[in-house]
Amino acid sequence: MYTPKYFKAHELVPKQVYDLFIDENMIFGIFDENALRCLDLIREWADVGLTVNNWYWKGARQESGFRPDNTTTGADRSAHKFGKAFDIISPKMTAQQLWAVIDKNAAKLPCKIRIEKTSGGKPITWLHFDTMAAATQKEKVYYFNA
Repeated sequence: MYTPKYFKAHELVPKQVYDLFIDENMIFGIFDENALRCLDLIREWADVGLTVNNWYWKGARQESGFRPDNTTTGADRSAHKFGKAFDIISPKMTAQQLWAVIDKNAAKLPCKIRIEKTSGGKPITWLHFDTMAAATQKEKVYYFNA
């Protein structure tokens, strides 16, 4: 099981999920290891603080990492529900700047990833990446529109 270097368990799951676990390190087991590794690498390459969830500090972000099956947030078969996706914001970098960091370092990624560029035809202002790459995906980083 991979334990992230830059993120705590409460930053990656909603409060209702966090409260179910006795040992917070067990929470990392619900995630795809490559997704966690990519999350750490992106944080390291960007060299700035990144936020997934901030509910722990009274913020509004709760379901930007793992999403339970009963959530109304996102798609029914979202990569978030499989522990394979993160929505990230940074006070110091835009989504486009984070995309550039990833593109520059793509060869170092442990797996292929997908990055969402638009949602409902509108550009997104956060970085969504997931490890739900199709077997036919040739690029290390694939940009898609949702």
